[in-house]
Amino acid sequence: MGKILKKIYDIVTEKKGFKGRIMLAEITGISREDASSMEETEEVIQKFKNAASEIIEEDISKYLTEQ
Repeated sequence: MGKILKKIYDIVTEKKGFKGRIMLAEITGISREDASSMEETEEVIQKFKNAASEIIEEDISKYLTEQ
């Protein structure tokens, strides 16, 4: 559980640092710790992808294809 969400957090942190990570938590309302252990529904994953893409200012999907 939480594999994709954790990866999204990692990518945002790599691209935008701690500030980006905090922004992702604020936008989604889900902390990194909670994200890594929660059930990943399509709705939650899409919410994270949209927020992350906005934060890193590019489509995050291209970084998630390596799963």
